[in-house]
Amino acid sequence: SDSQDPHNNNNSLLTMKLSLLSLLIGSAAAFAPAPSSRGSVATKAAIDDLKSIAEKSNPVLKFYDPLELSSTTIWGNTNDATIAFLRQSEIKHGRVAMAAFVGYIVQSNGYHFPWPIAFDGTPFPSDAGSPPEQWDALSDPAKWQIILFVGFLEWFSE
Repeated sequence: SDSQDPHNNNNSLLTMKLSLLSLLIGSAAAFAPAPSSRGSVATKAAIDDLKSIAEKSNPVLKFYDPLELSSTTIWGNTNDATIAFLRQSEIKHGRVAMAAFVGYIVQSNGYHFPWPIAFDGTPFPSDAGSPPEQWDALSDPAKWQIILFVGFLEWFSE
């Protein structure tokens, strides 16, 4: 049968790896800046601009701001600077969420880094089960290293 043919298994494994590679490469496009004919977000972030974008994006709902974030200021900045910060933050965190989703899917399918997690040769806890169970199996210093590195990236981007 075809399921016992080693060439068929190699082909399906190759197809799966190529599919995963194309998925990862495609998700990297989310981090590339898109060309735009518009000016800077900081100079175009007025409330009128937000309302016109909202109307074009969703003519039924139009402009919806239940928390009134478009009329507040953060850290003593102007309203335009606050809107620009919130727009940039929304884009950044959306991209982080997409990368996290891809990482969760990859990790759920048993892929992990080929090197040990520590200098003593401790392997990645991929046998622990699902990604949340793998997180629980990590040592506390490893968890703190991840949390502090992500915190540094967040601080650095602000």
